[in-house]
Amino acid sequence: MGPLGEPVAARVTRWDRGLPQYEVGHHDRVRRIREAASKLPGLALCGAAYEGVGVATGRAAARQVLA
Repeated sequence: MGPLGEPVAARVTRWDRGLPQYEVGHHDRVRRIREAASKLPGLALCGAAYEGVGVATGRAAARQVLA
């Protein structure tokens, strides 16, 4: 199957509250959580709950687990 041509329509949807709004102290809390998790082999943490958009952290977590 080859190219299908140009899109007839497109839409970009932005979610104003799609990512968490971190509270004061969030980065220190995440640091402590990651320190504790580092003691558990095969466990990797990722996602918006920790540090923003989860795609890059998801890939890094997968590499960490596979290593």
